Amino acid sequence: MDRARPVAFALASLTFGGLVAAFGGCAKSSPFACDLNSDCDLGYYCGQEGKCLRDCVDSTRDCPKGYTCSSLGKCEFGSGGAGPGGTSTTGPGGPTTSTGNPTTTTTTTSSSPTTTSGSGSKGQLDLCNADSECGASLFCRAMTKGASMRCTPACASDSSCPSGFRCEDPGDGTKVCLESDVGRVCTAANQCNYGCLLDSKVCTAQCGSGADCPNGWGCMAVGGQQVCVKAEAYCGADPTKCVVTSACDASTTQLIVSSCTLSCATAADCPQRALPLAPWTCNGICQRPGDVYGPLEGGIPAEYACNASSQVVNLCNDAQHIDFNQFTIPAPPAVNCASSMTTQGVAGDACVDSCRYQGACPYLFDCTAVGQVNGQRIGLCLRGGIGEVGDACTTDSQCAFGYCKTQKCSRDCSKDGICPTGSTCTAGGGPTVEGLAFRFCL
Repeated sequence: MDRARPVAFALASLTFGGLVAAFGGCAKSSPFACDLNSDCDLGYYCGQEGKCLRDCVDSTRDCPKGYTCSSLGKCEFGSGGAGPGGTSTTGPGGPTTSTGNPTTTTTTTSSSPTTTSGSGSKGQLDLCNADSECGASLFCRAMTKGASMRCTPACASDSSCPSGFRCEDPGDGTKVCLESDVGRVCTAANQCNYGCLLDSKVCTAQCGSGADCPNGWGCMAVGGQQVCVKAEAYCGADPTKCVVTSACDASTTQLIVSSCTLSCATAADCPQRALPLAPWTCNGICQRPGDVYGPLEGGIPAEYACNASSQVVNLCNDAQHIDFNQFTIPAPPAVNCASSMTTQGVAGDACVDSCRYQGACPYLFDCTAVGQVNGQRIGLCLRGGIGEVGDACTTDSQCAFGYCKTQKCSRDCSKDGICPTGSTCTAGGGPTVEGLAFRFCL
């Protein structure tokens, strides 16, 4: 049993539509919930969602370049942090963003570009060390702060970038396509491609609507900026656990445990699930659809409880769960419907978020269309690794773009047709996704 996830039953009927795995190392949890780091076993920390987590064991294997694995099992940036008062400033082109009750936003002026595009032979998404290695109109840039460098094009907007990438200024005055780092842990804005939500210590990005953000994140004004704000988190009796203070939803009819949310003007501001899943709605705050009973984010262990009809349901933010390594849908555990606590799923059972190509997935996850619901193909947020396209693999989590196809690392290129040098965007067959033919790098 999960010690600290109290069940608050609401009157609702079950309308769950399950995910079917088709076609084709996350954070590890100490087996209890927490309020403080001291509530957790040695080597674990208390995550924002109220569970004991461990992101890493070995710095080289588990953490991005420039990060080290702390004694609490967290990948921490090498140096730096917010100064007195908890404020910081981004590099050129991005604001500092704070949650809670922000009243100001700090911006800086971009400098003139100090480099030009390359004249080498490497193509888009190829690993590189300098601009000179990349082809015309491509630049060699770190995809996220301290991470691998790849050849990437200049851009004017997110829509001109590959799926999962955003148009950002890495700090040298160039606007190029960089990988989304929304959700990456941060303590200062210069650790993010765009800005850091300082109160909750996660990277964010600009948005025009919830469709520009990962599923589980909506779009809201914070400090005068429209940015992606996380909703997939448990709040309990402490609304400060939510990115937006006081945005803890315990009133939506079917919710079994209280869940973070955000304010909205229309449903377009709210998190966007893959089609054909039921959408979020807006009633001043973003409200989860009727098949969603809890807020647990993708990648963490699934938990279960009984709804008002005494049916066992999962508490994942997107109502979907999977074993990432086996790529199966585990059976739910036995649940005592009279218990006031939630029950954790079997070993390997974890929440998984669906995704749309536009909003992509949170940091370290990639949107890959390898699931289906009601006969329609959908994207799933799969955890990525270090294997390049063409490298041998046995699980998706071993691959840099989160997709292992026929024991070779691949990439979902359905939306953009882009593959690293040495591979081509190949028809994958089966149902379409978002009206697009499914394709992958081979």
